[in-house]
Amino acid sequence: MHVCSFSQIIFRDPVFQPYLADLVKLTMVSGAVHQICFSVLSTLPFAVGQVQDAGLIFLSAIATSIVHSLHKADTVFVMEEVLATTLFTLCGSTALLGVALVITGKLRWASFVQYLPMPVVGGYFAFIGFFCLQAGVAMMSGKEVKEITDWAQLTDLKSFYLCAPGIVAGIFMWVVTQRIQHFTILPMCMLTILALFFGSMAVSGTSFQDARAYGWIAPLPNATMNFLDIYKHFQPSHFHAEFMLDQLPSWIAMYFVVAFSSSLDVAAIEMALHKPLDHNAELQTVGWSNVISGLTGGFTGSYIFSSTIFSMKSGVDSRLTGVLVFALELALVMSPFSIISYVPKLFFASLQTLIFVDLFMEWIVHARKSMYVSEYLIVWFTFVVMVLWNLQAGIVLGIVGAAFNFIVSYVESTSIRRVWKQSHVKRQFKERISLLKSRGSIVTLELDGYIFFGSSVNIMAQVRKHVLLTTDELLHQRSTRSLSTSVMATPNFNSHRLHGRTSTRNNAATPANMGLMALDDMNEYLSEYSADAPIPACRTRFLVLDFDRVTGIDVTAVRSGFNMIKQMLVENGISLVFANLPKHIEAMLRLHDVFDDNDMNTNSCDNVPTKAFETLDIALEWCEDGLLAKEVPVSDSASRLLQSGRIMQLLDVLLPKGGGGSVEHVGGDKVDDVTGPLYVQTQSFEKGQLIYTCGGDVDGFYVIGKGLVDVYLPSTEHKKMGPGFTGRKRIMQVTNGGLLGDVDMILNKKHSFTAEARSNCFIFFIPTAAMDAMKQQHPNLAARFDKAIMRSMALHILEVRVADE
Repeated sequence: MHVCSFSQIIFRDPVFQPYLADLVKLTMVSGAVHQICFSVLSTLPFAVGQVQDAGLIFLSAIATSIVHSLHKADTVFVMEEVLATTLFTLCGSTALLGVALVITGKLRWASFVQYLPMPVVGGYFAFIGFFCLQAGVAMMSGKEVKEITDWAQLTDLKSFYLCAPGIVAGIFMWVVTQRIQHFTILPMCMLTILALFFGSMAVSGTSFQDARAYGWIAPLPNATMNFLDIYKHFQPSHFHAEFMLDQLPSWIAMYFVVAFSSSLDVAAIEMALHKPLDHNAELQTVGWSNVISGLTGGFTGSYIFSSTIFSMKSGVDSRLTGVLVFALELALVMSPFSIISYVPKLFFASLQTLIFVDLFMEWIVHARKSMYVSEYLIVWFTFVVMVLWNLQAGIVLGIVGAAFNFIVSYVESTSIRRVWKQSHVKRQFKERISLLKSRGSIVTLELDGYIFFGSSVNIMAQVRKHVLLTTDELLHQRSTRSLSTSVMATPNFNSHRLHGRTSTRNNAATPANMGLMALDDMNEYLSEYSADAPIPACRTRFLVLDFDRVTGIDVTAVRSGFNMIKQMLVENGISLVFANLPKHIEAMLRLHDVFDDNDMNTNSCDNVPTKAFETLDIALEWCEDGLLAKEVPVSDSASRLLQSGRIMQLLDVLLPKGGGGSVEHVGGDKVDDVTGPLYVQTQSFEKGQLIYTCGGDVDGFYVIGKGLVDVYLPSTEHKKMGPGFTGRKRIMQVTNGGLLGDVDMILNKKHSFTAEARSNCFIFFIPTAAMDAMKQQHPNLAARFDKAIMRSMALHILEVRVADE
């Protein structure tokens, strides 16, 4: 009976009403063809396929459009030409749709057609429901209801009498089927409606002729129906192909919607079946079914997932069931009478009302709980445009609205967050303490996603939010900087700008410093921490942008975003540092002069270069070196002591001070030329020489006197961690005063990693046996080594807890 309702939806234009008996049977033929195709071709023996609602609205739009086009043409067309052109166009569209679906499945593109935004599909399904209700009302009232304004015709009492029972019956069926979940409920409701109608006719003494005269039942056809009569309207001589091209937009939209809805049907069957299905193969089944349906004069169809799931749960495991459904539908088609001439209109309209209520509740009412507000508004927007304008405009504008919503949501959700990270360089304890206090001068922002013209504004806002200057600098800059320099330029920065030797032509703030925050503006933050806090807020010296998760960038973001960011930072003495830049993004930044030539050829931090590093770790190492550059480097002290031959004095300087004990006493804590050689070995390593290897025995620990050591996991061991782990993995770097191998020694295990000299190194080695002897003979000295180990580990724990790893 749904097939009868669907045929009245497709051919809802009043010009088709005299021919509706033939057209209903043509739709039933299409349903029978779909069923036999699914029974034969589908991988599911219990599959049920029929004419489906997803494509009907487009077919109805095509049919109505052809009628209007023929009426507007200068030539007067007879009804036979209207029918032939409409039917050939509809069945041709169905066959071409099937070919497109088969090709889509063959190319395994089923996933791509699912890119149609769900809110747009929701608005479309809600419109299907409204369309069904409107078609049902038009059928019951016998009036033409095509636009929302046409509902005003239904205000008379007769229209109310004709329409109200069908609408109430449809709502009744929906309520009952929602409350009682059983496969017999809907058929029982349908039989109840028919019983009540024919019972009322019997009680009131109303004949079929009286019912037809009032409008309760459709009139009888002019002659006895013959099976072949349903194809009598397919007259090639009456077909006008010049009107087909106008339907191309509707056909394209129908392709995407039918493909999408078919994928949803397959997904629903897959979930009920509890086993995966090949979506591409099933889409080909739908395609071949539509090809054959179109070639036999039929219309679009697909899986009826509710009936398919019912057949599965009923234990149907034979294709003969589908063949039986095909035979029954064919028997109805071949019957000599018209079904709609004996069944009340309100019966068909109640089914259409049921479809309306079900789709409206699912996509308008209940969808609010499963969507964001912005997506839910797109559902309403798509639905309203379809109702007030037309179907194609609703889909196009709905997609545009979904795209705009995506842009806004993507801009808001594009990850740009402040992270607290540090390099993996293990330095001398004093340097590590100094870095912990000054690391706030390094602002690290982690970017994610595709950076485009919309997100660049958000990035600039985040940079302004996190960059800190001193209050004096802000006041000075706002009173002296000129607007004469273009914000897109990249001026050469000289360090004396921070000290006031700048142009004073205009007392105005430039975009380079507007919106930046002063340290004194953070009173609420600073009030919670004393000046002696281990991690105080600091004046920004470096801005590090981590591109590890960035997939791409557009030219607008480069020109309006990163060039302006660079100017703002350079004018305020802040180095811009990029990490993990993909090659194509780095090329784009270079093309637009984000990197100056002198930027890439210097390692100095004094002239505020813009730098790019292969990894975030290396970038942070460079920034940390810049922060430590103001202090006397340990390497200089080490070189001076080594050149003068005071080797053990260097070790004494690197170790923490002892807690007491006489220098002359055998238990003293000073490392000198007498006590040092008793327990400490000195070793020199050339660049690239291994100090120890992963898996090697641990027989002591090392103190780096001078040089740089790389600690890494070899590629052979890295691969053993599982698929996807390749190459050697850098663990950390150890520089002057850092400890090496101490953790492995305490854990009493083999070396976890490999240590390799990155530069020429001078290293102190303390064997385990010597450390044990030291504890007995020079306990105060041994305590200094223990203190160094404990301080290093404690500081590492603090650094790890603070860092965002």
